[in-house]
Amino acid sequence: MKHFTGYELLWLFFVYSFLGWVLETAATTLKQRKFSNRGLVNGPFCVIYGITAVLMSVGLQELKGIWLFVFAAVYATVAEWISGHLIEKIFHERWWDYSENRFNIGGYICLEFSIMWGLGSMIMVNMIHPMIYGVVSKIPLMVIYALLVIFAIAFIIDIIVTVKEIVGFKKSLGQLEKIADGLKDIGDQL
Repeated sequence: MKHFTGYELLWLFFVYSFLGWVLETAATTLKQRKFSNRGLVNGPFCVIYGITAVLMSVGLQELKGIWLFVFAAVYATVAEWISGHLIEKIFHERWWDYSENRFNIGGYICLEFSIMWGLGSMIMVNMIHPMIYGVVSKIPLMVIYALLVIFAIAFIIDIIVTVKEIVGFKKSLGQLEKIADGLKDIGDQL
């Protein structure tokens, strides 16, 4: 079993967060016919892809064939179910809804996409991981550390800005509700 270093896990997190963002943004942009940033944060990161890739890298590294497919599908499906609930709770929106698909649970997950996640994860583990390791292994260690620090700082700033926007938006909604209540009172008096 491979023991991953912290910087290897960070690389996986950032690479797959970015690739997930590209995939989600492209799919949604094509579907809606206009640009749609699909990350939870403002920058080009789809955090759930990064987290899931890291968990799969650590937890599924010894599996092959059908077992890799089954457990990768389970990991990805659980991650999709959790993130769907979190997105709805935080943003009061549903970014996807599988209610029309057969064998769905609450519209958050469905068998069709679980199979797709399993196949995609097998490709990730068997093809994309080796390519990433091949590229990263050629980069001098000091450059790797410098890049990771830059990515981490950018990501932390992005999280702070995103949280500030969410909190500010909720405060604005509260203020708008007070204004609406005041207008309703005026209307009632008139």
